[in-house]
Amino acid sequence: MLTRFLGGLVAVLGTVGALQAQTPNGQFRAKPAFAPSKPAAAASEIQQIKADAPAPASPVQTLPAVGAATPTVAGCNLEAGTPCAADVAAACGDTTSACDCLCGPPGRFWIGGEWLYWTTKGNKYPVLATGAPAGTARNVAGTLGGPGTTNLINPDNANSDWRSGFRVYGGLWLDECQRFGIEGNFFYLGNSNQKYSAGSDGTNIVTRPFTNNVRRNTDGTFTTVSPYQDTQLVSFPNVLSGTINVESKSELIGGGANFVRNLCCSPCGRLDVLLGYRYIGLTDTLTIREDLTGLQGSQFPGFRFQVEDRFRTENHFHGGVMGLAYERRFGSFFVGVRSTVALGVNHSVVDISGSTTVTDPAGNQTRYAGGLLAQPSNIGRYTKDTFSVVPEIGLKLGVQVTDHLRVYGGYNFLYMSSVTRPGDVIDTRVNSSQIPPRTNPTGELFPKFEHRSSDYYAHGVMVGLEFRY
Repeated sequence: MLTRFLGGLVAVLGTVGALQAQTPNGQFRAKPAFAPSKPAAAASEIQQIKADAPAPASPVQTLPAVGAATPTVAGCNLEAGTPCAADVAAACGDTTSACDCLCGPPGRFWIGGEWLYWTTKGNKYPVLATGAPAGTARNVAGTLGGPGTTNLINPDNANSDWRSGFRVYGGLWLDECQRFGIEGNFFYLGNSNQKYSAGSDGTNIVTRPFTNNVRRNTDGTFTTVSPYQDTQLVSFPNVLSGTINVESKSELIGGGANFVRNLCCSPCGRLDVLLGYRYIGLTDTLTIREDLTGLQGSQFPGFRFQVEDRFRTENHFHGGVMGLAYERRFGSFFVGVRSTVALGVNHSVVDISGSTTVTDPAGNQTRYAGGLLAQPSNIGRYTKDTFSVVPEIGLKLGVQVTDHLRVYGGYNFLYMSSVTRPGDVIDTRVNSSQIPPRTNPTGELFPKFEHRSSDYYAHGVMVGLEFRY
């Protein structure tokens, strides 16, 4: 998938940040933590400065003129009673800076990387394979709700396993006061690939259940009937031996780019507002394969049947993101909260395909369109655009190792509404007159494609390393 962009706003941090931004009147605004301090002047130097200083002016002369404007420094407003700009700059340890309100953390640009260990909402699928006790009649063997039926493959939470990933990010302050900046990020969550299988050499009963709406007559024709539970054989004594293999894959990527505007800051913390663009890409694939062989005594001894159903969904979210980022420092330690919400359009793509390949004992092959749950009535490519909301929240706790290096750990939660996944588009209703080799399909044709959606989330822990300069 292409790199694009993600996110989510769940909390307002303005009140906390505003409290941290206040500096009492008459006090200097301190320099950022870890900035080098100016050496204190020696006592003899101080005495010499006092001796050389001119006599103080009359108290009346030192009073500010009535209506005088509040002193300012480039990019910053000083409250009444605060020292002059030169004194503020000196208090920050930089007599050449024109900014009195640099609030850190140190560094004009930054770049970082994180190791992610996340889990996601799993794929929910219907029962894909069943079993039945030996001796069960063919017409009820393995049917859902039938006598002795057991679920052999029922992956209702596939791809929810914990897996590793990474995130990289970077940014740059556009002004000396660190009030305006830009940032970007990209993340990838490793592919989840889970497999399930069932089968037998013909000793045991293994089936694939579905709901049928036709019955086969003795002359090979079909008659429409009320829906009932039916099965396709995978293994059955004196009829078939075979296996069914199910593979479910899931992959998540995302990224974004934001403009950063500082709302308020103090020597110990800052609150920034974020505005930008976000992308999320979620891809899921379900593949069901059967490999069957006709047994001696059946109508097709020595024939091989290879059946495949495949459902693939893609979700591409594009949207505008807004949010808040807050950081509070306690000496060498810091805590951060980042909360965003992205509003936009999710472009979903669904690909359904299926096939049946029949190989006779002489090796001749015939290929048909359609497997079991993928038939000509639902095979195809379908797209849809849906409004979607993507909130995200991140918490971190770390330590400033040096002026340029910080390490941290934390937690992230990401949510996405209105996504389409394979389990949303599988129709377990099958008109068996469509199953290859088909002749004259009868009645209403199933399965059908219906575009349904659900929600999705991913969350977990992370460990990061950040360099600032």
